Amino acid sequence: MNSVLTVHVKPELNVHASKCEHERMVQSQDLRTEFASRLKKALSEMGIPEWGAGARLSEITGKTAKAASKWLNAETMPGRENMKAIASALKVRIEWLQYGEGSMLSVGDPPASPNTGQSPSSDDYALIPQYSAQGHCGEGLLNDHVEVNGGLAFKRDWLRRMGAKPQHLFVIYASGSSMEPFIFDGDVVLFDSADTIPRDRQVYAIRRPDGSLSIKRMAQQISGSWLIRSDNPDKARYPDEEVSAASMAEVPIMGRVIWRGGAMA
Repeated sequence: MNSVLTVHVKPELNVHASKCEHERMVQSQDLRTEFASRLKKALSEMGIPEWGAGARLSEITGKTAKAASKWLNAETMPGRENMKAIASALKVRIEWLQYGEGSMLSVGDPPASPNTGQSPSSDDYALIPQYSAQGHCGEGLLNDHVEVNGGLAFKRDWLRRMGAKPQHLFVIYASGSSMEPFIFDGDVVLFDSADTIPRDRQVYAIRRPDGSLSIKRMAQQISGSWLIRSDNPDKARYPDEEVSAASMAEVPIMGRVIWRGGAMA
């Protein structure tokens, strides 16, 4: 005997499709808004101002600044690989960044220094020497005489999260517009002199053969060669410079950019 399977559908379970779609859209918007809030918090904790966040996220993921701005504006969310890259660069747990689950920092990350209302102390802040030299965001700027002009104070716990040691850091001013919109003319730039091995898409201070100093982004090609390039899209004014892998080993890299700041336009 053939058995017959009968399925009874209750009328009350029928839900209009448009209502389901509306609920999914509301939920999706809530998720994007909450993610954008956590992303901005993580950027702030790393000392990255919101006005420069799009360029920094673009640098981290290799996506366009336009795509990054959509993450910040809660229009879209990054895919899994980009989410991992952002979490790693900002030193936060990916579960927290993506879903808001658990603590923000990975186990072992130092807690933020408490705000006691007292003056900053050397226990909490490191004074980084600020040199009179300028790094040209172009062909290079020759500094005939360099001296220390005081210093800038950075929170020690933030430096630890960046993996930077105060004794290896220095601050100079940027000059020129070839690295806009990442670095603007007159910006203060913090470098790590212990980080001199070129890495793809990172920004470094390099010394030219004539002794001048340039601030440029390094881009590695499939062939193994490198491009010393400007962020400014006007390549007629700021053309890329190709350097062979062998010659790159001879380029004097003074340090990698780990922070920059300046006045808002």
